[in-house]
Amino acid sequence: MPGETRLAHSLHEVSGGKGANQAVAIARLGMHVAMVGRVGQDGFADTLVTNLRAEGIDTQWIERTAGPSGVAIVTVDDQGQNAILVVPGANGQLTPQDVDRCQAAFSTCDWVVLQLEIPLESVKHAIELAKRLGKRVLLNPAPAPRPSQLDEFESVVANVDLLCPNQSEAESLLGRPIHGLDDARLAAFDLRKKGPKSVVLTLGQDGCVVADAEGVHHLLAVNVTARDTTAAGDAFIGALVVRKALGDSLVDACRFASAAAAYSVTVPGAQPSLPRLEQVHEMLNLARNGS
Repeated sequence: MPGETRLAHSLHEVSGGKGANQAVAIARLGMHVAMVGRVGQDGFADTLVTNLRAEGIDTQWIERTAGPSGVAIVTVDDQGQNAILVVPGANGQLTPQDVDRCQAAFSTCDWVVLQLEIPLESVKHAIELAKRLGKRVLLNPAPAPRPSQLDEFESVVANVDLLCPNQSEAESLLGRPIHGLDDARLAAFDLRKKGPKSVVLTLGQDGCVVADAEGVHHLLAVNVTARDTTAAGDAFIGALVVRKALGDSLVDACRFASAAAAYSVTVPGAQPSLPRLEQVHEMLNLARNGS
């Protein structure tokens, strides 16, 4: 509340950022991934890039820019739920020209995975480049566009293969609340009418809703006790695109992604919580056993 001071239990400095988290999630599940972006010239920059390299991520497309790196301040309550304040920093300086500079990375990939922690015009340009090169695109609309950006966002999302928002992001995109599973099904259906070939609407502990050419489906989450939900969506998206790249159906890919997200909420922090393949399979076994 305004003017309120609260005491917290602890403070942790952990590498993050939605794009970087999703890159790490993909790499830990065995796929080659290149990261396109910017970092600043502060103390965080070297740590961020070094951590990505340690995960085997191609960082040659990451540029330095004057000023601070992007930072997210994440508060986590005793039930494991989080609230996040993002300071874009260098991420806000990524331009369409930066995207063009990285055309070689686009040319050699199968999927382009995008978020909205960079300018919307750069996201749009990246999607256009990907489509010219015959690549598939997953867009995670996070953080959700501001109301003044929604018209521009409509033109962006029309060329997306897979749109993957969470509940609050879907509410922002549609301009209405989502109450319960029936609302979520309708929301996924309505988002798909905006142009993306498929929509996956994630609902946290309530699983996800998949809307594609075959209809609308609800998939249950794996039942675990959450310690920290930070980066659960990033774990889901990384796992989802890995399985799609391997040829899974969207429903099967979402089952795998749900298991990855379930593991991530049992571990504190952003990138430390992103699972490797054996940990996802442990969660899949847990789901099969009905836990």
